[in-house]
Parts: sequence; structure tokens; C-alpha cells
Amino acid sequence: MSNDHFQHRDRFPKNAPGAFYTLGHLNHEGTWCGRCLSCNCPEEEAPTLLAPLTETNSDTYFVRQPETEAEIEQACCAIEVCCVDALRYGGQDPRILARLKRTGNCDYSISEDGIVTGPYLANESPSAGNPEPKKWWQLWR
Repeated sequence: MSNDHFQHRDRFPKNAPGAFYTLGHLNHEGTWCGRCLSCNCPEEEAPTLLAPLTETNSDTYFVRQPETEAEIEQACCAIEVCCVDALRYGGQDPRILARLKRTGNCDYSISEDGIVTGPYLANESPSAGNPEPKKWWQLWR
């Protein structure tokens, strides 16, 4: 799998380097917190790719990147079941972008013509058939 991916500003630092990752944020104390709710659904879809939730770990993150087609499918399924859109794909593989198009959880988008565009941050991607994001002055429409 290619290492050609966008480094998302909210990428949780515990993630293994690579295209699949989870989001996080810095809290008021300056430490990172994972954005996932720890429901265990993504971990059930990709148990060998995501860190297990335990008494000492409540963060969802990729401990390693998928290497086989079956593991890529597991990672994609984990992205689809995340109820808070905390899992993302940051690569440019057209097959994976097409697979995840309806989720909008990709840093790049693919058109119907197979053209890859981006990168986009969360909630910016025109994938999933969504229109371009509204400007702040258009939010009431």
C-alpha cells in the first residue's frame, strides 16, 4: 500500500503510520484524546488492526495498517460502523476511495470519472454526493 497520504491535522498520534487512521484532539490540558466513543464496534470489525479497548486503553486507533485485501476490507468496515466518524482513510487508492465514497470519511475524493481530488479535512469532502460545504453566512439556509 502506498505511503502517499495527507497528514490530517487531527490525526491521533497513537496511530501507526499509514493511510488508515483515527481522529483525536488536544484537550485543555494539552494532552491528546481520541475522538471515538469506545463503543467497540470498529474494534470488532478490525480486531487485528485496531488497539483493543481495555481497562487501561479507552482509545480507538490503528496499531498497524492493513496489508491484505481482507484487512483493507476490515478497515473499511470499521470506518463504516464508527458512529462518530472518528475513523478515516487518508490514502489515494481509487478502489478504496470508491468503496468509502458514501461515508465521506476520506481525505481525498474520487469523481465518477475516477479522478482523485483533495485533500480535504473532515466535513469538507465532496464525496458521498454531498455539496460543497456552506460558508458560515449560508448556514441558516
